[in-house]
Amino acid sequence: MTNKNRIVLAAAIGMTALLGPVSADTPGRHPRYLHARADLRVAQALLRVHDEPNVMRHIRAVDEEIDRAIHEIDIAAALDRKDVEDHPRYDAHLDRPGRFRKAMALLAAARRDVREEEDNPRAIGSRDRASRHIDEAIDQLRRAARDLRMDHLEGF
Repeated sequence: MTNKNRIVLAAAIGMTALLGPVSADTPGRHPRYLHARADLRVAQALLRVHDEPNVMRHIRAVDEEIDRAIHEIDIAAALDRKDVEDHPRYDAHLDRPGRFRKAMALLAAARRDVREEEDNPRAIGSRDRASRHIDEAIDQLRRAARDLRMDHLEGF
């Protein structure tokens, strides 16, 4: 083996060693829960404004359920060696009904994404728990919207 061939072989082995860990961070066949995580973060940010106390009670519950769902998604992502560092952008200038509608749409999208087929059997439990937390967040957001509507009808 010539010196040139040894250098080429060493470079190929080095590139293979470098590319191995990088591919672990690349979304795999089912990166849906990473999309769900980003949607949950945006929904959470949209709802983190002050509102009436009866509405805020439900919004705090939504926030807690979103945190729990994200925690479960993070566990699944760690099992799949996916990068969960995200800083999604969102429209901070939506009015109150717009924020609620957008947050509900994002929660529904996250629920659809999380319920997609999972190719890692070890992540199925986390995915299922995340789905339940998202369902509870949707239920609490509906309650907040109902209270908000009642406040509006009563003139508050």
